[in-house]
Amino acid sequence: MTNLPSIKQLQYLIAVHQHQHFGRAAQACFIGQSTLSTAIQTLEETLGSQLIERENRSLMFTELGEEVVARAKKIVADTMSIKEFTESFKNPLSGKLVLGLIPTIASFIAAPLYQFCREAFPNLELILIEDTSDKLLARLEQGQIDMAMLALPYQTEKFHTKVLTKDSFSLVYHKSYPLKDIDDYNLLPDQSVFLLEREHCLTGHALSACHLNKHECINPFEASNLHTLLSMVEYQHGVTFLPQMALNAGILSGKDLAVRKSGTDAYREIGLIWRKTTGRIRDFRLFSEGLLPFITEQCDCEK
Repeated sequence: MTNLPSIKQLQYLIAVHQHQHFGRAAQACFIGQSTLSTAIQTLEETLGSQLIERENRSLMFTELGEEVVARAKKIVADTMSIKEFTESFKNPLSGKLVLGLIPTIASFIAAPLYQFCREAFPNLELILIEDTSDKLLARLEQGQIDMAMLALPYQTEKFHTKVLTKDSFSLVYHKSYPLKDIDDYNLLPDQSVFLLEREHCLTGHALSACHLNKHECINPFEASNLHTLLSMVEYQHGVTFLPQMALNAGILSGKDLAVRKSGTDAYREIGLIWRKTTGRIRDFRLFSEGLLPFITEQCDCEK
């Protein structure tokens, strides 16, 4: 029988590649550095090729080593998928589920979502992670989270996407702000529209959904959060756009601000994404279906 690399050896190799350091990789794997080094050396002997060039305290993966790491990641992911599949089949919606949320969703529904899931899925250990869309996608690809709840559209072709509901945008302004009765937001005064910094996908979604393409309308100020954004609107410096999810969460409570509904096509979509290779597809579909009424209520324009 052919002597083959073990899954654990491949996991150690991936860890060294990720950390680019034997000591840090060993710590991440909860083993001693000598144990890790021996495992990598045994792997190289099994393959009959050098994967890592070592010199003093530095290391560099060979061209072949880089290719082996890429293939090792797929093998480990497929192996984990088998284990996940069997666990999911035996005990659906149980165990740990790490769900990533973008800030412009987490700010408004993280707490009620956590409570809802504890009641709806009592055997599920839900862990919430808040981060930007790009970082969540990277974490999802690396297997650091199981699912992500994003605002769509977004570039998620690598993953399976399940759209849950629409989240409509509304124009928000101070009640004393001299806002004309207009249907075309491109007719708003120059530099009157305040938005989040470009790192937040809410900005792109709001501009696209509300068909605002006149650059002169947008104020160069970029807020890092919605509360800073609203302070500019409260001082009557201009207007902004907010999703219904934020309005339903009471973000305007106690503020002398008014809301004007945008057109029926002015919305972002809220969706869940997960790796196409996961073995927990059945679990994630059940989770999505169970979450649907909750998310729909959070974005309900009549609420």
